[in-house]
Amino acid sequence: MTHAVWYEPGEDFAPSALVRRHVFITEQGYTEEEEFDEHDETCPHLVLFDGETPVATGRLFLLPDGTAKIGRIAVEKAYRGQHLGAKIVSMLLERAKETGAVRAYVSAQSYAVPFYNKLGFQEYGDEYLDGRIPHRDMELFF
Repeated sequence: MTHAVWYEPGEDFAPSALVRRHVFITEQGYTEEEEFDEHDETCPHLVLFDGETPVATGRLFLLPDGTAKIGRIAVEKAYRGQHLGAKIVSMLLERAKETGAVRAYVSAQSYAVPFYNKLGFQEYGDEYLDGRIPHRDMELFF
């Protein structure tokens, strides 16, 4: 059974960073510079823990136009297939709605488009590369 912890802007989000390093840097080959950016200090991060072990994460970036950008969704390999990614996204969307967001946006790795479709997102625009990985922009309106 997992439990969720929010790390508010400015707090040490090391458990989130650990999961992101494993998934995006070690597994997928992104660099530290590509993975971590200036928004990390200003975004809330959500982490799911199995006991004391961080196993899934995501962050929420609120834009002035009422759009909530969710991103950095990552689940440790040993925990995939347990719907933790959906749990993270659902919790991020709930928080976005609470803040008054009217739209949510995600830059999804192309293989994950069906996952986000199941959560209500629709793709728009053309496929593009982020690093070496194909992505699609997707949105959901509240």
